[in-house]
Amino acid sequence: MRGRTSLGVDISNDRISLALLKRTKEGVELLKTASAAVPEGAIKNGNIEDAAVLSKAIKGLKTHSKIQAARAAVSLLARPVLMQIMDIPRQVPTNIGKFVQNELKHCVALSGKEIALDFCGIGSGAQPGHSRIFVVATDGQKVAEVAKACNQAGLGVEAIEPPLLAYTSAFYAKKIAGKFDCNVLMAVFEAEVLTLCVFRNQTVDFVRTKDIDKEKTGPDKLCPWLAEEINAIIRFYDFEVPDNTGNWEITVVADRVQLPDDAEESLKVKVACDQLHVRTGQNICQDTFVGQNSGPDRPSPVAIGLGLKLLGINESNLKINLLPPEAAEVKSFKKDALIAANIAAAATLLMVLTVGGLTVMVKKVNQNITHIKQTQMLRDTHTLFKEQELIERQISILSHRPEQVDRILSLHPDIDWPGLLNDIKKGTPKTVRVTDLSSKGSPRMALRGLASSYEAVHLFVNMLNKSERVDSASLVGTEKDTDHQGTALVRYAISCSLASKKKEITGVN
Repeated sequence: MRGRTSLGVDISNDRISLALLKRTKEGVELLKTASAAVPEGAIKNGNIEDAAVLSKAIKGLKTHSKIQAARAAVSLLARPVLMQIMDIPRQVPTNIGKFVQNELKHCVALSGKEIALDFCGIGSGAQPGHSRIFVVATDGQKVAEVAKACNQAGLGVEAIEPPLLAYTSAFYAKKIAGKFDCNVLMAVFEAEVLTLCVFRNQTVDFVRTKDIDKEKTGPDKLCPWLAEEINAIIRFYDFEVPDNTGNWEITVVADRVQLPDDAEESLKVKVACDQLHVRTGQNICQDTFVGQNSGPDRPSPVAIGLGLKLLGINESNLKINLLPPEAAEVKSFKKDALIAANIAAAATLLMVLTVGGLTVMVKKVNQNITHIKQTQMLRDTHTLFKEQELIERQISILSHRPEQVDRILSLHPDIDWPGLLNDIKKGTPKTVRVTDLSSKGSPRMALRGLASSYEAVHLFVNMLNKSERVDSASLVGTEKDTDHQGTALVRYAISCSLASKKKEITGVN
C-alpha cells in the first residue's frame, strides 16, 4: 500500500485540509478528506508562529478522521516566497545550483537569510536555443518549521511545495493538457497574495506574484483590480511574444479569498476573453478528477494536487521540492540502518542453518560408516580400504567447517553489538549522516560520513563518548566536501574504542 497511497496536507492561514489518495488500475481514487480550523496563535501573517500548537492540531485531525499514511506531501507555509523564471546563459554553468544561488543574493526580500530553494528546467520558451528554469526560493528557517510541525504530528513528509504547483497538478489534466492553440492563465488567490501563471504549449511560461492591498482592493474593488492585472499580461503577450496565438483561457481560483457572487460575469465584461471561469466555494474542485463536490467536507484542490505528486502523477513536470536536505538524509539513514539490520539478521540465520546442516551431514556419514562395516564385510579388502579412506577424508573436511563457523560466531562476543548500534542511532544528530561503519580484528570501530557543519561532527563525537558501550571516541580527520547542488558539507572520520560486556557489568555493580 505504501507505493499506492499518499496524503496531501494543505495548511493555510485559517484551515488545515487532508486528502488521502489511492492509485488503482482505473486511475486515482479519493479515499478520505478531512479539514479543521487552524488553532489561534499557530499561524501569523502566513508563517508558523507556534509549531507545537500546529503539530497538535494536525495530529488530532489525522487521528479523528482515522487517516493513516506513511507518505505525505505538504503545502509550503512561508512568506515571502520567490517564484520566477530564469534564463540560463548560452555558456551553461557547470554548477547551475551555484549560479541560481548567486542570482538570488540580489533579492532584497531574502537578503541575510538562509535560503531554501529548488528549480527545474522548463525548456526554451519563445527563444529557441535559450534554456530556462523555474525557481522557487524562501527562508529556509520557515521551511524547517513546516517540516518540524508535520514530523511531530507523525507524518512521513517526503515533499514540500508551494500551493500554486499543487493547484497546477490538480487542474492540469482538465485545464492545461492538450491546450496548444491558446494560452492558459491561472490566477490564484492565497490569503494576501495573488499569483498569476501562464502556460504555453502545456509548459509554464510566465509567473508573477502580487501582494493584495486590502485598503485598495476591498470586496468591491477586487474584481476590477484583478481584471487590470490580467489585461496587463495579455497586452504583454500581444506586443512582446511574436508567435502568440491571441487566444486565452483563464481560470480564477479563489479558495481562500471571498469574491462577489457575480465575479465571473464582472470579469468577463472587463477582460477580452470568452473562456473565463471562476472557481470558488462548492465548485472549487470542478476542474480536478474529483469533479463537482457539494458535500459539507469538500476536498481541498491543493491537498489533492500534493497527493498526486507523491503518486507520480505530475504531468506538469514542475518538480519542485523544498524539503530540507538534512530531513531527507535522516530518512535515508534510517532506511539504510533498517536494511543493514535485515542483512545482519539474515546472515545470522544463515550461519545457524549452516551449523545445523553440517551437524546433520556428519551424523549421516557416521551412520553410513556403521552400515558399511555391518553389511559389506565380504567385499574385496582393497576396495573396502579405499572407500573407508575416502569416507574418513570427508569426515575430516566436514568436521572443520563447524569450527570455522564457530570462529565467525565467536568474533568479539564481549561486544554488545545490538546495544552499540542502537546508541549510534540515538546519538546521531539530524544534520549528520553515517555512510560507512567498520570493525576489524581489534575491539575498535571506525565511522565515516557527511555532516552539515564542524559543530555537528563534534556534537556526534560527544554523543558517542556518552555511550556505555564506547570507551572513547575521537575525531580522526575532517575535510570539506560539496554535493551535486553546490552545498558545502564536511566529510569526517571517527575512531571508537569499544567497551566489553564484562566491563559494562563491572561498571554497573
